Amino acid sequence: MAEVYTALAPVFILIALGWIARERRIIAPEGFAAVNRFGYFILTPAFLFTVVAGADFASADAGPFVLAVLCGFAIMAVLALAMRLLFRADGPAFTSVFQGVLRWNGFPLLAAAATLYGPAGLELIGIVFGPLVFILNVVSVIVLARWGASRAASWRAVLAQIIANPLVLACAAGLLAQAIGITDFGPVSDALRLLGQAAMPVALITVGAGLELAALRADGARVTTAAALKLLAAPFALWLSALWLGLTPAATAVAVGIGATPTAAAGYALAREMGGDARLMAAIITATTILSFVTMPLAISLVMTP
Repeated sequence: MAEVYTALAPVFILIALGWIARERRIIAPEGFAAVNRFGYFILTPAFLFTVVAGADFASADAGPFVLAVLCGFAIMAVLALAMRLLFRADGPAFTSVFQGVLRWNGFPLLAAAATLYGPAGLELIGIVFGPLVFILNVVSVIVLARWGASRAASWRAVLAQIIANPLVLACAAGLLAQAIGITDFGPVSDALRLLGQAAMPVALITVGAGLELAALRADGARVTTAAALKLLAAPFALWLSALWLGLTPAATAVAVGIGATPTAAAGYALAREMGGDARLMAAIITATTILSFVTMPLAISLVMTP
């Protein structure tokens, strides 16, 4: 277990650094808001396109691994939708719980992947990144359009929200580049790679800067429900899917790591823009990020133990 904590320590240090920088007002909150927006619309899309376009989908492990991860998240989507029975009276709150359960922040795992899993594990994460981010963003937009405060008037409006999502567009462009067999665009690809390299540290620091400890008091029951499903049920669901599809122990460990990641901070921006409960979303992101300091290394250690 010590090796796993050592591998993940730099990730959590960057998150803590972001929180310290905001609390000490080294950078004003407005500055972090601008950096976060730049990351959401520029850095992360560049990173996603680069990762998806460069992924080796023809490898022997690609198909079963992607299928196992998608099956695990399908299980979590069903569990998240079932939460509607508990939060029937508050649609916006339900959308935040749904996003809190389903969204995953791949940057902490990706930053430590080479140390934890080696080159093969890093490659598997790159393979699943695009399809998973694409599908989860589409599903989140649909749920927010249906139950958020700013309900979409038609399916055309829902489609417009999906098309306008920069993460969806980046993943779709990467998948299209893979399909047509053109993944190197010369200087443009080089520029995108440079932007993508900045995405990971910036994302981790802005996650730390976005931690809202006061928001944890927003709704203890909903925050606890979302955090428990995200940090405990999700790794278990990914483990079951991996076993069911007969993944190797190494690939199973990567799948469990994906399930153990905290809720993605991008969920807050979507909740704010589409009528979700943004304060509850901030609380869920904060809770899962803080708790993942313990649960994420533990989940990975358990499955990697011989």
